[in-house]
Amino acid sequence: MTTQAYTIDAFTIFAASGLAANTVVRSVMAAVLPLAAPRMYATLGLGWGNSLLGFLSLCCFPIPFLLLKYGERLRGMNKEKMKRL
Repeated sequence: MTTQAYTIDAFTIFAASGLAANTVVRSVMAAVLPLAAPRMYATLGLGWGNSLLGFLSLCCFPIPFLLLKYGERLRGMNKEKMKRL
């Protein structure tokens, strides 16, 4: 939800394109994970396989907070780039 809200705020004119790109990335990840899961669980077992997914989730945990802290600066950089075009 936070990344979608950021995408809408950052790309006000092209919000639909930003949300479409976000949806494509999310759908690709949703398609790849079930394909990789049987091999991952066969190699790591249930405990470490689930732990790996948990650790990946923990790595993604600060992203919404980073967007809140640096989002205005990132949006400003995008507006400067759009003015040059």
